Amino acid sequence: MNLPNPLQLLLVLMGAFLLPIYASETTNNKHILSAIDDPTRQKEHIERDKARLPAKILSYLSIEQGSEVAELAAGSGYYAALLSRAVGDNGTVYAVDPSLIFDYFPQAKETFNKFMQLDPRSNIHYSVQRMDELKIGEPVDAVLMALYYHDTIWTGENRPEMNRAIYQALKPGGRFVVIDHHAVSGADADVNKQLHRMDASIVIPEVTAAGFVLVEKSSVLSNSSDPRTQSVFLPEWKGKTDRFVYVFERPKKK
Repeated sequence: MNLPNPLQLLLVLMGAFLLPIYASETTNNKHILSAIDDPTRQKEHIERDKARLPAKILSYLSIEQGSEVAELAAGSGYYAALLSRAVGDNGTVYAVDPSLIFDYFPQAKETFNKFMQLDPRSNIHYSVQRMDELKIGEPVDAVLMALYYHDTIWTGENRPEMNRAIYQALKPGGRFVVIDHHAVSGADADVNKQLHRMDASIVIPEVTAAGFVLVEKSSVLSNSSDPRTQSVFLPEWKGKTDRFVYVFERPKKK
């Protein structure tokens, strides 16, 4: 009889304890995992999953089937497509693109419409607005802003007004998740525009000034090898930048 050595036995015992925890997390996020695994998603979106880790990002939003969620700066529809599938037919996704960015890049106006033609989603409501004048039809459970906060600096959005508008758009207890590319400390508007990066230190004080509380600072998309000094669109850094993920919450009513 071959008896297990002490290390093998330890690993077996650890697995027995860890498996229920992992299974519970998977069950709780079944709607998110199903959305990610949907084979009808666009191929180019699926190819981005490795760099964007959507299972983790969507879990920060605390959404369920039937949730109402907004994505600000919807762009190619990557997150909107996932959110649409995750919240299901009884949920709603408000996809909002920023009007100010179209003043600089008018060719981008058709990007989201092309996505909707390739992957039509009946529970997505699309609009183009100034972020500092944001209006959403009804209070939502979560708001996601991915890789756009830096653009609000050089395009001239009134960020205090923007953050207050996002706060008002959320239900009490609703989440606001901000993802963006790190720049070096003290980076100015030229860096924001040319490299599409930002000094992350300004985000927390700006967002919490609107009434939000910070509930998590995640390093899930971090990359310590990124020097933070080059354009995010360079081939060697596209999808590989050092990114911060901040999770804010509108306080629940007492």
